[in-house]
Parts: sequence; C-alpha cells; structure tokens
Amino acid sequence: MFWRRLLSSFALVILLLLPTVCAQTPEDESALGQQEKLQKALELKKELERKTFALLDEVVSSAPLLKLPENRALVQSSAADLLWARDEKRARALFREALENLRAAAPKADGPPSGDQMKARQMLLMQRTEVLQMIARRDADYALELLRATRTPQVSPASGLRTPDDESRLEQSLAVQVAANDPKRALTMAEESLSKGLSFELLSLLGRLNDKDHDAAERLATDIIGKLHSENLATNLEAAWLATVFLRMGVPPEEGGSYFLLNASGGGKKPYRLTERQQRDLLEMLTAAALVDSPSDVILTFLQQMMPEVEKYLPERVPGLRRRIEASVRRLEPEQRMHMEYRELVQNGSVDALMEAAAKAPEPARAMLYEQAAWRALYNEKDGERARRIVSDHIRDASKREQMLRDFDRVLLWNALREEKMAEVRQALSRIKSKDDRAAALAQMAFMAASRKDKKLALQLLDEARPLVSLKPKNDEQLYVLLQVVRVYALVEPARAFEMIESLIDRANELLSAASVLNGFFLPSGVFRKGEMVLPPGYSDVSMRFRQFGKELGAIAMLNFERTRAAADKFQRAEARLMARLFIAQGVLTEQIGSGVALYEGGMIAGY
Repeated sequence: MFWRRLLSSFALVILLLLPTVCAQTPEDESALGQQEKLQKALELKKELERKTFALLDEVVSSAPLLKLPENRALVQSSAADLLWARDEKRARALFREALENLRAAAPKADGPPSGDQMKARQMLLMQRTEVLQMIARRDADYALELLRATRTPQVSPASGLRTPDDESRLEQSLAVQVAANDPKRALTMAEESLSKGLSFELLSLLGRLNDKDHDAAERLATDIIGKLHSENLATNLEAAWLATVFLRMGVPPEEGGSYFLLNASGGGKKPYRLTERQQRDLLEMLTAAALVDSPSDVILTFLQQMMPEVEKYLPERVPGLRRRIEASVRRLEPEQRMHMEYRELVQNGSVDALMEAAAKAPEPARAMLYEQAAWRALYNEKDGERARRIVSDHIRDASKREQMLRDFDRVLLWNALREEKMAEVRQALSRIKSKDDRAAALAQMAFMAASRKDKKLALQLLDEARPLVSLKPKNDEQLYVLLQVVRVYALVEPARAFEMIESLIDRANELLSAASVLNGFFLPSGVFRKGEMVLPPGYSDVSMRFRQFGKELGAIAMLNFERTRAAADKFQRAEARLMARLFIAQGVLTEQIGSGVALYEGGMIAGY
C-alpha cells in the first residue's frame, strides 16, 4: 500500500525521536522513578494524540474544499486509514466517499484518448488499487463490496482508455492482500475473478498461498494453466509473458542456483514448484506459440534459456525451435547479438573467466566483458582495489572509465558505512569529489552516532556535513541530501532541525509558485489542473518534491507539535497546507505508536 511505503522511510526516525519527546519535561527525570517516568510519558503521548486527532478532523472537514476529486480521494482515504481503529464507522464512510470521488474523476470515453487522458487513467487506476488495498488490510469483504459498487463505466477497448481485465486485476490484487491471513478466502476470490482475465497479480498470489497452504497454491496453479489454455499465446503476448514468468518461477534451478521469485511484487517467501504435468503443459503452449508463422522474438528468447526443459519433455519440437531461435538471433541488432552470445558467461562466469574472454573478444564485446569483470570483482569478490585496477587498465573510454571509478567509490563508501568500518569510510570519503555524496555519507555516520547516543560525535559529523549542503537546493539530489541532515539534527539538536525545515518550506513555496506558472510549458501538462496541484502518488516530480517536505514535518511533529503545525501552515497553497497537516497526523499516528510500542531511554516499553 502506497501510504505504508511512504511512511516506512521515516517511521524509524519517529521511534527514535520518542525518547526526546518523553524527556521534554520541566522536572529533572534523573530524579524520578521509573514508574513516574512512564506515567509522564503516557500523559504526553495521550495529549499528543488528542491534538493529532483534532488536526485530523480539520483535514477531513477541509477535504471537500479541494477542486480535484482525486485529491479529495487521497485525503479521505489516508484519513480513513488512520481513523479505522478509533472510529471504524466513520472510516468506512470515508473510504466509500474516496472511491466515489475516484469514479467521478474517471476520464470520459468520447473519442480517441489524448496522452493526458491515458496518463490520468493510469494514475487513477493506481490510486484506486491503493485505496482498495488499504481497505482489504482491514476488511477484505468490504473492499470487494466497494470495488464492485464503484466500478467505472465500461469503455470499449478500442478507445485505449481501459483494458478489459482492469477489474479482475484489482480483484486479484485484493486476493494477494487477503492471502496472508485467509488463504482459502483468497483462493475463492481469485477463482471468481479468473474467468474475467489474467494478471501478474495471480503469480504474486500463488507465492503468498504457497507460504500458507500448498494445496491451495497447487489448485490455483492448475486454474491459471487452464485459463492460459483458453488464450492464443501467439497473439496474446501478455498471456504469453505471464506463462513464461510462471514457468521460470516454478522450475527448480540448476544446482547452486536459486529460484526466480516475485518478492519485489509481493510474492511469497518460498517458491512454488510446478509439477511435471504443469511444466509440460506450459512448455507445450509456449513452444506451440513459437512454431507458428512469424512468432514473437520474446517467446523465442525465453525458450532458448529453457531448452534443457524442452529437450526433456518435448524432444520432438527441439529441431524446429532451434531453427526459429537461430533466425531470431540473426534478426537482432549487433549489440543485442553480442549480449546473447556472452549471456551465460556474464551471468555465471568468474572474474578470471571474464578477463580471459575479454582479452580474446573483439570490440565492443571486449569493453563490455571488462566492465562485467570489474563489477564482479567489486560485488562477488569484495575486492575494490582489483575492480578499480581492471577499470583503470582496460576501459579505454575516458568518460566511461571516470564514471565507473566514481560509481565504485560510492559503492565502497556505502559498504563500509553499512559495516561500520569507519577507517575505510574515511579513506573512501577522501576519494569522493561530489559534495552531495560526502554530505550524505557524513549524515549517515552522524545518524549511527546518534543511535548510539553519542551526541558529541553526531554534532561533529553534522558540522562537517552542513557546509556541503545548501538551504536552497537546486535539484532533487541536493534536496534529498539536505533532508538527511535535517533528520539527524532532529535527533540531536531539534532547534536546528526546525530552523532548516522552516527555511525549506519557504523554498518549497517558491518552487510551487514557479511550477504553477510553468505548467504546460516547461513542465508536463497535468501537473496542475484547475489551478490545483495534482496530488496522487507518482503523478509528477513536483508532487514528489513536496512529499519530501511533508515527511520531515511528520517526523519533527514528535518534538514540538505546535511549532510543526505552524510550519505546515506556512505553505501558501491550500492543497499543500492540507497535505502537510495530513503528514503531521500520519507522522504521529503510526501503528508503532498507536499500538502502544515506544522507545524510552534506549529501551523498549510495550503495552501502553
């Protein structure tokens, strides 16, 4: 879910701030007993939550004033997610209203769609999916009810505004959400939607089911293969691609290899292994699609990697497939052919094997193999010096050589930071020319020191980083680095953090004002609409920059609620002020705090 991901980047910071909040009492806490400390912390927490829910009420009451229905939906769904545990009835009503707003925002299908309509449709589909997943985490049946009650009008596929399986994909994504707690219910949901279409959500669901109930996973796998049998894989490339991924993730790897998992898209922790019958079925479908006239090169490329399985189960089809694959390779561009020729070596070869092959290879394969050897030395052998030597000795392109050396220095720096090897960090820092990279590393070192309660060292490191950053960042990278410094100041010197974030809000107002004027000229049209910034996730760089300020407001709200609220109110645009207030509420009402778990003087106190 989007908002969960959004909060995850600073949830740990909020938890680390709690000891500071709890320590802000007039009394000298060193003289208080543990019980008195706990009571004081409880009182502070209760008062903070009271103020936060009052602020959230203001946010909800202001949402109808927003001009864009998708913006209203974002505020309403985010507020509902925070309110569910406190007022479930109100949260349900807000979720329903949010989805109705998204339905109202759906572009009309009057003729061929414009580029802006296509982009708007994709963003609304993304936002609707996220809202439904929020609800499904709480109540899967209610999520399914709202999905079906708020369907957007069916649009002819020829218009390009809608694909026929959007609704089934949404139902299948909800099933993935449900599978962790109720695998049988998730299987039923998937089977009900499968007749309407296929989506990659099914493979994620298969992994989730396999974690909980292998029999349910096997039944779903059989259902998916049955549905694929009803599709023409030679013409339906989406179904063909799903079949190839399914086969790849379900076939046991060679000795020493690893299964192909869908963890990145929400798949399970352990692989689902196809039965021999299922492997044969998928191979029969894919090879049949590869043997038609003018087959897809995508299918042929995949089957080239699966030839051992084809030889095992369908040996009679091997000669024809090899001819088709050879013809497909001849159609490739020279660079593509080069990568095909050396694919196995690049994937599995040692540094020495890559170096030996590079010495004999023609250009440009030689440069590519030396690059791969250098990266393999860096990552597999953990030998930064050898990696740098390979690049220095064998990469002839000066700009490429310098870029790779800079990249290696960054990798070595962050590896040393992760392992807390401070001597190596200092050595790597001495090679880093970029002020932003050095400031980011110093901020990370300061955070580590602050986490160990070494305030003196943290401040020393921040003092090193501070001259390297600007309070008026000129690009996203500079903004990101500055915010890293702000986060650590919030831990060790809150007053400085407030000063910096307030200055940043002034800068944000300048950027937003300029962006509203440039909308449709130097910025893509659609960043602002009806005079309002479009807030749905990922829609524009402008919205993403604004969220960076909002996340910091959520974190520092734990230190001084009133001052943070005043900072949020400094945003000049109404939609920006409203979102900043929402971020403050999210920053305080995270599940870690709301469920009664907090850090207190370096230890964990649970149950309040």
